[in-house]
Amino acid sequence: MISTLNIDLNILDGDLSLDDFSTPMQVTNANVISQDIKHRLIESGKLPPLIGLRNTDIVNKILTEIELIVEQDTRLVPGTIKITLTGTGIISVTAQTQDYGVVTNGL
Repeated sequence: MISTLNIDLNILDGDLSLDDFSTPMQVTNANVISQDIKHRLIESGKLPPLIGLRNTDIVNKILTEIELIVEQDTRLVPGTIKITLTGTGIISVTAQTQDYGVVTNGL
């Protein structure tokens, strides 16, 4: 059985998520890792250059850079990170965690 090792405040749309009593909500385990990946990518500054970019070579270069950023998280199994860009412009990040299974993010 996996104990709860990862606890963080839940951030939605850049703000704390509050429950019905105005208490900050928490996320645990895989959700913490997923949230950390999302915040790391937002803070990296790699996402805005992709807006409207049509040069596939440059897009692929940025997606590789994003993969390398995600790969730095030691809670993930190396080599399991998959970055895909959908036709609607959403970047999907999928990775296997060391302890909690697969996490997926859409940015």
